[in-house]
Amino acid sequence: MSDQKITFVNGKPAKCGCKMEFSFGGGHYSDVLYVMPCAAHSQKPFGPVEVKRDKDGWWYHPNIPSFGEGEDPAPYISWTKEQGLELKGWNSGDETYDLPDEDAACTAWNPESPGPEWFLMGIFDTDDGPYVQWARREVTP
Repeated sequence: MSDQKITFVNGKPAKCGCKMEFSFGGGHYSDVLYVMPCAAHSQKPFGPVEVKRDKDGWWYHPNIPSFGEGEDPAPYISWTKEQGLELKGWNSGDETYDLPDEDAACTAWNPESPGPEWFLMGIFDTDDGPYVQWARREVTP
């Protein structure tokens, strides 16, 4: 969600695309202001999107924010907790088959979801080879 203020001038849409309608109660009802948020201001929970892996088989969820160039996973882990996500992941070598030697990327690896409620966060390269990460909303008892 953006921290910028939404400004409407003379009832026109805001520069960001948010729209506003005003309903005058005419003395019988309260005045009502309706705001229809633009995409930048509407709160949509983080969730699954269409997966289109690149030519080498890699893919990252496009709505994961950038956490800089560092290797520190703490900001990412903190963000996933704020989103209410549980993560699960593994390397391609943890599965029962080997990838072909000629597959330097991971085009032959198609990891299966741990369950129907899980969605893909990414398939990416690590020092230990291709890695997949899944997420789901944390299950609360």
